[in-house]
Amino acid sequence: MYTLKKLMVGLDLTKMDETLIRYAAFLCSQSSIRQVLFVHIIQEVEIPEELKQDYRQQNVPLERSITSDLETKVSQYFAQLPQVQTEIQVVEGKPLKGLLRGAKQYHPDLMLVGRKLHLRGSGVLPQKLLRSGKTSILFLPENAEPVLKKILVSIDFSDCSLMALDRVLHSALTRPDVEVSCLHVYEVPTGYITLGESYADFEDRMKGFATEKFDQVLAKFPELGSRTSLKLVKRESEDDIGELIVLHAKRDRADMLVIGAKGKSAAAVFMVGSVTEKILRHDNDIPLTVFKNEKEETGLLDALLTEE
Repeated sequence: MYTLKKLMVGLDLTKMDETLIRYAAFLCSQSSIRQVLFVHIIQEVEIPEELKQDYRQQNVPLERSITSDLETKVSQYFAQLPQVQTEIQVVEGKPLKGLLRGAKQYHPDLMLVGRKLHLRGSGVLPQKLLRSGKTSILFLPENAEPVLKKILVSIDFSDCSLMALDRVLHSALTRPDVEVSCLHVYEVPTGYITLGESYADFEDRMKGFATEKFDQVLAKFPELGSRTSLKLVKRESEDDIGELIVLHAKRDRADMLVIGAKGKSAAAVFMVGSVTEKILRHDNDIPLTVFKNEKEETGLLDALLTEE
């Protein structure tokens, strides 16, 4: 059974850090997380040489100074969580490789990273992490509040979407009072004409098929009980599925959007244009958790980490 016990948090010394640290403490208070690793990657370009010299003159190693500052920030939110062991790691390198290498060594059950809209930063790292790693990731918008009363899980009844639902239910992330809604996006295929049915009749057939599949999901996850519902959304040919899912998550006032990343091979992890990437492109307001299969091949990931 999937358990959520180790969390890894990427920090960059901007205002985003407080949002991430506060949300990490919130997750720990709501779940069985007992270990949290906070990681900051020092980029060579971000530290002026003059500043480095100042630190040298003060006989204070840069890593130690940053670590001390982060320890102060972390303690503000974790002092009331004695059951949680925190660790801060400050290393030099490139952010993407540093986080991927840290995840490979630390083996977190979930990685928490910021999703910037207005704060300083390029905002490119989340997309690169999504493509490159095999660790499940929670993308946290800069304006996110530590609230978790309603979770929306996007399902297409594939194995990966059912994996995401299973992890939501069995990771101790959700208390019994948390509502878990399931969103299914369906389409009416153009081939309905060849079957001699009207558009309306075939649409009813598609919705009936989804309802039957959801009944099977309820039978598989009886713990969903009465705290869940199926939301059916029709996608027209011109609709962006990512935008459509995010729109309905906002309408549903979800506190978290969850999706399972498709792909049974390392090559699939690097695929561009996936539904998950489309959701990330449009989601600037809702925490997005992307659950991945940690048993995926890692050949391309290893190649990326060893590439100079």
